[in-house]
Amino acid sequence: MNPFLNPVFALKILWNYMRGIDRAWRYDREKLKKYQDKALRKTLKYAMKTPLYKKKYEEAGIDIDSIHGIDDLYKLPLITKEDLIKGFPDEIVPPSFKKDKAYLVGTSGSSGRPVQMYKDLEYIMIEALGGVRLLKAYGMNWRKNRITNIGDFSIPKTTDEECLKKGLMGNLQPFFSLKNYQILYTGEDIKTLMEKMDKFKPELLIAYTSVLMELATLKTKGLGKNVNPRYIISSGEVLDSYSRKYIENAFDARVLNLYATTEGGTIAFECTHGNMHINSDFVHVEILDKNGELVNEGEVGSIVITRLYPGGTPIIRYTGLNDLASYSMEECNCGMHTPLMKSLEGRKKDAIVLPGGRIFPPATIPMPLAEAAEKFGYAVKRFQFIQHAVDKIEIRIELDESPKVDEEALLQEIKNNYEKLAGEGVEIITKVAEAEKPEGMITTPLVISKIDKSVIEKELL
Repeated sequence: MNPFLNPVFALKILWNYMRGIDRAWRYDREKLKKYQDKALRKTLKYAMKTPLYKKKYEEAGIDIDSIHGIDDLYKLPLITKEDLIKGFPDEIVPPSFKKDKAYLVGTSGSSGRPVQMYKDLEYIMIEALGGVRLLKAYGMNWRKNRITNIGDFSIPKTTDEECLKKGLMGNLQPFFSLKNYQILYTGEDIKTLMEKMDKFKPELLIAYTSVLMELATLKTKGLGKNVNPRYIISSGEVLDSYSRKYIENAFDARVLNLYATTEGGTIAFECTHGNMHINSDFVHVEILDKNGELVNEGEVGSIVITRLYPGGTPIIRYTGLNDLASYSMEECNCGMHTPLMKSLEGRKKDAIVLPGGRIFPPATIPMPLAEAAEKFGYAVKRFQFIQHAVDKIEIRIELDESPKVDEEALLQEIKNNYEKLAGEGVEIITKVAEAEKPEGMITTPLVISKIDKSVIEKELL
């Protein structure tokens, strides 16, 4: 039976829908903090029903009644990816949890072994409010505007397939047509994707950065005449400044960043004023240094998340995202009062490590390349960094066929810029070549590191 036919469930979701989306505008930061405190206490009570958290907190001597709110969160032990992997399936949900009626989702495993967790439908519906909030911030409506989402659909156990397609849309479709929402599979041929969108005429386009870059190349060649979205959302991969401009130039549309994960849902999104807003009433974000302490404003650290609503597998002080970011104490004048990320730097494993322990996160490392490429009229349609050793970096460039550029001059310009960045003793190799796609990956990674991961881990939490 569809859960929405249960009036108790339907009213609960409706209440969250009517109250939750507007909270970012209605609540100031002080009121948002009070909401977080109350939500955390409720979440902890639920977490104590799961064997994993109960054991963790008892071993650490934690009485959850002593945790009054977000300011006390530091007292709780960190939960790692390994904790969830070892606890699967029985220790990561309460004994009474009905696994057979829940949705089992897993991470991509791109940073190692995949994590699997459970989400029930209430969890999925509340998680979706972050996406509805994003649409409202862009002046859009989930029932009226045409939205194309190119994601991991058709892949079992992905959030896109299990939660969005089956859980969310599957249960809403009996009540809403949802013909304005087009879901496409990332792995389809890029021309096929463009043809399907050309017929659909999306007002909003959501996809991986690498997919958007390929679509942008086709757009510059005259394909997709009816693909003219008002906004484009990049998610799932690092959005560097060059890629953003390349896509914006091709589609003549604003490109905005979205930070969403399997474990945390829609954690943060970029508003039209250019600031990354954390959905702090749904997910609390800590940014910690390698000693587990909060970083100062503007400093880069590791993201630790706490999901502030119960259901399924609790996520409290979870370190498994392996993403780097910094925060800002400023308040945006877009009207939302939620806290801000100053930067979203990408995954630790994708950082470039140079001699002397200097580290350049994925969002930062393309900057010298962008500086060089912009001089040649945005002829670079894709690039990739392969770090063979601490002192050897290969930069692969894929060029658009038009306009023709002086390849040798472009490669030398890029090489010069990175030799200045890296300093003496680091070999920089630049070449025109296709980017590598490791076996089993759907998209092409920006950075492939072939050095020992412990080199990075020594420098970062």
